[in-house]
Amino acid sequence: MTALTFFFMPAQTTLYTAELDAIVELPAGYFLLQNSQISPDGYISVTYDDISGFVKATDVQAVDYTPVTKYETTVKFKCDNDGQPVNLRAAPHRSAEIAAVLSPTDVGHSYGSIVGDALIAGAGDKWYYVSSGGVRGYCYSAHVSVEATPPNIIEKEPDPEPSDPTITEPTPDNEPKTMSNVTAVIFIVALCIPVPFIMFYLFKKPKNTDRDDTDGRL
Repeated sequence: MTALTFFFMPAQTTLYTAELDAIVELPAGYFLLQNSQISPDGYISVTYDDISGFVKATDVQAVDYTPVTKYETTVKFKCDNDGQPVNLRAAPHRSAEIAAVLSPTDVGHSYGSIVGDALIAGAGDKWYYVSSGGVRGYCYSAHVSVEATPPNIIEKEPDPEPSDPTITEPTPDNEPKTMSNVTAVIFIVALCIPVPFIMFYLFKKPKNTDRDDTDGRL
């Protein structure tokens, strides 16, 4: 299995499309996962949560571990447009296609921000790249409220626990060889048969040689 390669973002990092158009500024302190898509020179193909793109190789640092918290997924946004609907656009521009119209009560997840058109004088040019109801797009910053991004607590995932040793159950091929009952009886009988003969020869009385000699002289 090929090891996963993660890249750390020490500062806000721009995620680009294949045409090198900026998608979003991702938050510092989080990670990107390298993927297998072919990258332009000087760029790395990566995935961040459920979005993919390219980052400059000089903007990130490869790490030799898998982080516990890889992506920021908790920051929420809510519509804040004086009770009016909010346009979710395909790009951070006033003329961009409207991907969805959010109701005043809609909420969702914010990935980060990007510079775009200033829709309202004095309100700045920041747009948030967000997801709501399964649709991703851009909301003008003056029309939504976004939570602050929490700092990432960088921790390494623990190494996997070693698996328990495999216990091999006895099989006909490897089970201990034992003596059958019949064989054991034969073996015991074979050991016991010589005993009477040994006892006979040990306690057999010797012949009376004196009597035999006397009888021979008579």
